[in-house]
Amino acid sequence: MSSRVETYLNERKAAGGSLANVWLELESLYQSRLWHELTLRVTTLVHEEELQQGEQLVRFYENFLSDFEHRINQLALVEIIIPITRTFKQVDQAIQFVQQIREKVTASPLAVLLCDITIGKAFLITKNLSETKKIIEDLAPKFDELDHLTTVHSRFYDLASNYYRVMGNHSEYYQNALKYLGCVDNSSIPVKEKAERAFNLGLAALLAENVYNFGEILQHPVLDALKDTREQWLIDLLQAFNIGDVEKYEALKNVWQVQPDLRMAEPTLKRKITLLCLMDMIFASGGTRALTFEDVATRTKLPIDQIELLAMHALSLGLIRGSIDQVDEKLNMHWVKPRVLDLRQVATLKKRLDQWTNDVKHMSSLVEQKAGDILS
Repeated sequence: MSSRVETYLNERKAAGGSLANVWLELESLYQSRLWHELTLRVTTLVHEEELQQGEQLVRFYENFLSDFEHRINQLALVEIIIPITRTFKQVDQAIQFVQQIREKVTASPLAVLLCDITIGKAFLITKNLSETKKIIEDLAPKFDELDHLTTVHSRFYDLASNYYRVMGNHSEYYQNALKYLGCVDNSSIPVKEKAERAFNLGLAALLAENVYNFGEILQHPVLDALKDTREQWLIDLLQAFNIGDVEKYEALKNVWQVQPDLRMAEPTLKRKITLLCLMDMIFASGGTRALTFEDVATRTKLPIDQIELLAMHALSLGLIRGSIDQVDEKLNMHWVKPRVLDLRQVATLKKRLDQWTNDVKHMSSLVEQKAGDILS
């Protein structure tokens, strides 16, 4: 045992306190060279409230951890130093500290990625958005190349979603926030944070101009945090958008207009729900019949002279495929963009499959009956 480590541990043991036995345990593990067990114990120790005061964690690193950091798993080392970085008074000092650690863990790609993410979070805290953006853009392809989910993925998507939320990029925030939730256990998220994430995610889904699939968020358990609360209206509004229910959208107007972002984006919301309404009508028809301009106008509550423009907009966005009959004022659509379906939409799909099955059986029976005439 080095004199520096011995002096530090003796000081900590002499100080007593609630962690007195922990210092004895660390001394024993260190002397026994049980590096794995020591790593696990240190990983929990750095989160102890007693060590969060002043520069205690920094001294812990300088006088104890740094002595054997080269002997432990490099990703585990970065996990340990993250709580230490939070105790620095100056963010620049924290960034410099992480950069020094980064140079020591180059043998572990995941450890390097986690260092970069930690630096990115520090830049975001100081509102250095340009540096945060560079880190996110640099890391994104690296995570895309990974063929398996790691413990570092959630950290990256959390960083990216927070950055895009600050920037007001609803589409990117929505995509990265969903990926983050896909990497973590929903039950591990504190209730307050879960409700906040659910609310922000719901707003982003509504405000993002390229999001026309609400089934994924509606089926995610994080949305349960808003049920039977003051924000229940957001779930109701998402359900209305999911099936293009213009009447429900209008009925909830007095509630959702209280939210400033939604009130300012009313033209965008109106345009989106009418597009979703058209998509739902085409899905329900199964492409087996043409939709008249009048039927679409009635359902979307748009003037009949705007229906052609609505269909052209949907075609240009790739939400539907087909043709427009201007003379007879009909929409001949045979395809609608796939979406995550709710139970009502699944029931509609089941009816169409049942009808198709019956048609196949009828044709098969007809062929059997006429087979004799054909063969003779």
